[in-house]
Amino acid sequence: MRLISKTFQPLITIPKGAKIKNTDITCKSQKLLLENGLLRPTSSGFFTLLPLARRVLNKLEHIIHQQMDFVGAQRISLPNLTSSKLWETSGRLNAIGPELIKVEDRHGKKYLLAPTHEEAISELLADVGPVSHKQLPLLVYQISNKYRDEHRPKHGLLRSREFSMLDAYSLHQDHDTAAITYDRFTDAYRHIFDKLDLPVYRVEAPTGDMGGTISHEWQLTAAAGEDAIKLCSSCSHTELADGNSQCSQCGKETKQINSIEVGHTFILGTKYSESLKANFVESHGTQVPLTMACYGIGITRLLAASLEALSSETAMRWPRAIAPYSAIVIGPKEGSKEWAHHDFEKVLEVSIRISEAGLEDDVVVDDRHALTIGKRMMMADRMGYPYIIVCGRSTLESPSRYELYQTHLQQSKPQLLTLSELITAITDSRGEEKISVRG
Repeated sequence: MRLISKTFQPLITIPKGAKIKNTDITCKSQKLLLENGLLRPTSSGFFTLLPLARRVLNKLEHIIHQQMDFVGAQRISLPNLTSSKLWETSGRLNAIGPELIKVEDRHGKKYLLAPTHEEAISELLADVGPVSHKQLPLLVYQISNKYRDEHRPKHGLLRSREFSMLDAYSLHQDHDTAAITYDRFTDAYRHIFDKLDLPVYRVEAPTGDMGGTISHEWQLTAAAGEDAIKLCSSCSHTELADGNSQCSQCGKETKQINSIEVGHTFILGTKYSESLKANFVESHGTQVPLTMACYGIGITRLLAASLEALSSETAMRWPRAIAPYSAIVIGPKEGSKEWAHHDFEKVLEVSIRISEAGLEDDVVVDDRHALTIGKRMMMADRMGYPYIIVCGRSTLESPSRYELYQTHLQQSKPQLLTLSELITAITDSRGEEKISVRG
């Protein structure tokens, strides 16, 4: 059973306006992650993810892996270092320029820490190809760290120099078949954000330096966002804010909301495959450049953005599917009357029963029994565990009853439940959550 006393979670208090290791505290997700011991800055734009943040990231990655399996994508791992020559060949070395972190080895060969891998995928297909038209469409993906030399990193994980990202690529014979796969990935993205129950909108966007013919951003509404979208209540159309308050579809007035880009998808055409000679062989033997599409989700950014969307200034609130632990069990204070009746062994028994009811490896026990229940409840609420179970005064009753707080419900009073009722309540609540997810 997981114990809070054994969790590496260095809590800190950040005075208002203070700086920590050259990192300005500029948004609530950054402040909450630092104060609650999930994140630690190392230098400007770089962070250490501590165990509880790593658990959140693992859960996010699991949801993404499920949807990549659903669309039929195969997982690969590409080197983080990419030859500068590839980017020179594609034309992006100078176009993106200052944002690239460049290195040189002892032999004078130049590389860059890749912010994305379109060139590397194209080189891979050119090296093993030309592939047969019978092998298409080919779908591959990876989850890895990416790098961008931000001019001024800020907002913690929302704009950092190193970040975890899903990047997926699909290779096709032509634009029409690419469009079919693009729609499948769109459905997969919707399932991901539905699972997280986050207000994410898909909006048309410029292709920019990436190039291609079609581009969509996935924008999560949040006050701290540096982007903005406009929503039309008349026709439900959503688009990037452009200074015009009218909807491009129906002409009615729209509502503008700040947002954070958490994903981006493109149909790239043959921009990269043509320059890097990534071809396939048609049925009659002709070699033709592959048509490419790519799909990205900023995973560490999504972690922080979800906190921006759901949390208060003082307490974290997570999508229930990715909270560090789904439930925390708080026992009586040591030496109290309740402790004499309901000691640590009984607290562990409650935790095990909850875990066995469907929360395997997702229950943590606050075993700091020298602290009052109130102090530990305050800390658990600040962490945003979806279910807080308190073994308090009602454990003296026969049968013992337990206090259940569900942080997402903002209850004024807890439910008082026997152990079997407690397990049923948590099971039913999680069942409702699963039913609400599309697909």
